[in-house]
Amino acid sequence: YEVWLGPGAPLVTQPVIAGGASISENWNCANSAALTCQLTWTEISGSDWGITGNRAEIQAFNAIYTAARANTELSTDDHFCQATLAAFTTQSAAATAGVACRFQAAANNDHYFFRAESAAGGALQTQLWKRVSLEFTSLGTNATDPIVNDVIRIEADGSSITGLINGSARVGPITDTSITGFVRC
Repeated sequence: YEVWLGPGAPLVTQPVIAGGASISENWNCANSAALTCQLTWTEISGSDWGITGNRAEIQAFNAIYTAARANTELSTDDHFCQATLAAFTTQSAAATAGVACRFQAAANNDHYFFRAESAAGGALQTQLWKRVSLEFTSLGTNATDPIVNDVIRIEADGSSITGLINGSARVGPITDTSITGFVRC
């Protein structure tokens, strides 16, 4: 970038400003049993994702871990992913909804994820997890209740992983170096 400071002023070269790819999805598409709208998505496990009423949702409640990732790479593994909890209710069994970052594009799909969870019978909480080589590890939990219209967000910055609700850290920052270099969310 160059800045001209006015008549007679020298041309000053500024340092490169960091930045990169930004992606978003608004789910403004027709109802569908598939999870493809503006972006192309891959369902990592299960095949229960779909679009209903301009939002992504699990089409049938089940006990299977169901995850999907956007097939667009960001420019760095230091990124965040966020979504609004449009509907989140207490189920008779545990139910979760959340966001993920540093998704690997390979078969074992390593990633970090932050989720709101309703335990069987009602208690709500948030949890930060990692999935490495198909194994899940909890990184932390916060007992504060997430509610409908909360913005749930996960951030990865170097070795610092943080789960936030409405911009406030709920879990973390946690130091973890298990997952680096992956640029999908």
